[in-house]
Amino acid sequence: MTATVDPRRLRFGQFEFQPTARVLLADDAPLVLGSRAFDVLSVLVEQRARVVSKNELLDRVWPTAVVEENTLQVHVSALRKLLGAAAITTVSGHGYRFTAAVEGEPSAGFGGAVAQSTPTRHNLPAPRNRFIGRGAALDQCENLLLQHARLLTLTGIGGCGKTRMALQLAERLLPSFADGVWFIDLAPWQAPQHVAAALANAIGVREEAGTPTLERLAAHLGQVTTLLVLDNCEHLIDAVSELVDTLLASCPWLKVVTTSRQSLGLKGEQIFPVPPLTLPDAADLVAVQDCESVRLFVDRAASVHPGFHIDAGNAAPVTAICLQLDGTALAIELAAARTRMLSVTQINERLADRFKFLVGASHALPRHQTLQATLHWSHDSLSPQEQQLFRELAVFAGGCTLAAATQVSAASDASDASDEYRVLALLTRLHDKSLLVVDHRAQMPARYRMLETVRQYAQQRLDESGAAAAVRDRHLVHFLALSEQASTQLQGPQQGMWMSDLAADQDNLLAAHDWCLRGAREPESGLRLFACLWRYWVASGQLERGHALADAALAGAPQSVASSWHGRASWAAGQIAFRMGRYAESLAHADTGLRIAVTQGDAEQVAANLGLRAKGLQSTGRAREALLQYEQACAVARTLENTAWLGNALNNLAELHRGEGNLGCAQTCYEEAIGIARRRQSPEGIFVPLCNLARLSLSSGDSQRAQSLLLESLELASGAELKGMGEDVLEVAAGLASERRQFDQAARFAGAALARMRESGSQREPVDEAFVAPFLDRACSALGQAEFNAAQAEGGVWGHEVAILQVRRWLEAECAC
Repeated sequence: MTATVDPRRLRFGQFEFQPTARVLLADDAPLVLGSRAFDVLSVLVEQRARVVSKNELLDRVWPTAVVEENTLQVHVSALRKLLGAAAITTVSGHGYRFTAAVEGEPSAGFGGAVAQSTPTRHNLPAPRNRFIGRGAALDQCENLLLQHARLLTLTGIGGCGKTRMALQLAERLLPSFADGVWFIDLAPWQAPQHVAAALANAIGVREEAGTPTLERLAAHLGQVTTLLVLDNCEHLIDAVSELVDTLLASCPWLKVVTTSRQSLGLKGEQIFPVPPLTLPDAADLVAVQDCESVRLFVDRAASVHPGFHIDAGNAAPVTAICLQLDGTALAIELAAARTRMLSVTQINERLADRFKFLVGASHALPRHQTLQATLHWSHDSLSPQEQQLFRELAVFAGGCTLAAATQVSAASDASDASDEYRVLALLTRLHDKSLLVVDHRAQMPARYRMLETVRQYAQQRLDESGAAAAVRDRHLVHFLALSEQASTQLQGPQQGMWMSDLAADQDNLLAAHDWCLRGAREPESGLRLFACLWRYWVASGQLERGHALADAALAGAPQSVASSWHGRASWAAGQIAFRMGRYAESLAHADTGLRIAVTQGDAEQVAANLGLRAKGLQSTGRAREALLQYEQACAVARTLENTAWLGNALNNLAELHRGEGNLGCAQTCYEEAIGIARRRQSPEGIFVPLCNLARLSLSSGDSQRAQSLLLESLELASGAELKGMGEDVLEVAAGLASERRQFDQAARFAGAALARMRESGSQREPVDEAFVAPFLDRACSALGQAEFNAAQAEGGVWGHEVAILQVRRWLEAECAC
């Protein structure tokens, strides 16, 4: 057999390097080389045409860990002992370069052909600490500049890390600009006329009497291949734009990187928003350690608190700190500096008052000493109209749409369509000044949000303005209207879309609920909001939250008035209480709702509360009384134009028949309920009786029909975002698997169902408990208690998405058999 040749191999002196095979040979004999040392050598050989900074080596060789610089030095020293001191050269203040002569290439030594293209002229300041993360962003920027962009502007809020990223990018690009890379910090300069002078001073262009500075700069830079890095341009944006525009037009080999809180607005400008440091999105310690924001926190904390490291004991508060601070570099560094005096738990607890707590060194630039200072500067640079909308947007939690932003704007007139365009123009300017983030969603309206630190600052300014109550009232009006529209749409063909929209605005809905309790002008607003949204809390599997909102809304309502909204909220509260197994509480709510509905002459609510009372009576063992209430509910519902109430009543009546063993009557009622819901195109209206009919089919011994019904139920639940209905799918799947004698699968599905119930706070109804118990008893007897428990525990850790995927795959496999 012929040996495979490593296509990337290369020889230098007596050595042969084979990176693909991870082999280093000396005189054709393999050398013993540690894994990390091999990685260091790989990076240096791969990038042999340039100097590789120490920070880049640390990030590429140890991407998931924070290590000391001397660890790198140890590995480089070991490589030099092995390869010879001349193989790797130290470039003072910058890093290392592989300089051994590679066969077939010009000499890489500093006197050779390759070295002649390596710039030695620059004024980049030596970094005082490690640059953490943003490898992908740097790669993108490097590619943009080397391929086509001549002007790259790094934008972002103050403290996001624009300057450090620009310096790191410049260091990477040193080999690509033969005539130098020059860094100019414009922060100390205040007068527009000083911009050209600051640049001339930095690159060494001398004054000449009678010749304007800009003209001399153009003459000099027009003859060289140079990169300019202009930092902190926002306060001199017009002067910088004019200078850069002139130089790019007359200097064909010039490229420019600028950092600014807003773009220069020039033709051909490539804008690159500096992303926040990546945030932890998993509880796993390794995943947390790998995240950029955590790595920065640990690195900076270790500089003031030697020995600081992240472990299982402090991972949770460090994660919380990074999440609260949105991955903003300056904020994380200021928080990490506090580890000298406080524990990470204490730091996390104090971030609610972050503007007073996170204070930097007094010798820093004034607008970089505190988070508040960075935001003061940005706010003061806004026009009065921009400042007003900036303050008003603070009322939104989790962002908003253009329609919502227009609604809260005090200067808007709901009857004037042009106001939306005015607000859009202001939003655009706030975004261009890095005070807003735009989130784009496929086939959905764009959303505008502030980073939490920015929002808290805007909230302070809103409170100081005296207009906070009025803005919150307008916010509430918008979300009340949205909720009332959702209350009907959540029972129709667009249910999935509306579930997604409400999920996007959930934090706003909770903020609106909170304002209902604290200061809203309309006393019944809390009742309206809850009564319209109860289906969302149930369908999304948030029963505990829905129950708490119900209690708060009912407790905060005027006790002297029994309005229709009070009645609807009582009925909705009873529905949630019923799903949580709080049957006495559910009955009490139904009694209140029924009394109000009769007083108001509201036939829909009469039918609804009769059905709710009947469910409570059935679940507490009073089947005869329940049957009378169900029949009465059906009779009232048949008189209504809205057939949803009849479908609900028929499904509930069928549940009673199923529980009593009257399977034929139950099937008739289920099928009529399903037919009504299909005509209404209501996913949830179809799902509930359909899943119940699958239970009935399985109990009747028709597993094939149960499988078909379960598949349809699964598709409905997935398409309509009915996360709260996942436990029903899993429960029927457990019964079906047991019927098919796949007992371990039955136990796993049962464990997943129990986990979903614990998450949502729901409790299995007695009729459903009676359905599933025999199937699980059969599985437990077949497997043995220990094996059954182990399989159930396995399903219990799946999580909702994984559990539903497992059911889908299992059903597809069953259908294929």
